Amino acid sequence: MECRKTFLVKGKVQGIMFRQTVIRGAEKRGLCAGATNDPTDRSIVRFTLQGDESLIQEIVDFMTAGKKLNSWGACVESLEELSPSIDINAHEVTTLNVDGFKWTSGVEFFL
Repeated sequence: MECRKTFLVKGKVQGIMFRQTVIRGAEKRGLCAGATNDPTDRSIVRFTLQGDESLIQEIVDFMTAGKKLNSWGACVESLEELSPSIDINAHEVTTLNVDGFKWTSGVEFFL
């Protein structure tokens, strides 16, 4: 079933390619996504996933399993679903604009 869900994650998630990792993981599964760093707390990122609910759950399960999400060590300590959801285009980085950013190279995505 198609749905849109927004999450708040805490952990090692800023300055470590977490937003790009989320977007690339979503693209890999055919989902739309957006992610935004919290401006006051470097341990928080909010992100939205839209598409098949089972594929969204696959990403959530991977994140909450405590595994590293990329080769730079991004990892999630806690994840909570937010309501109402945030529109994807309201985020800083999305599946539509991710390739327009100058990302540092050399990161491997595990998500």
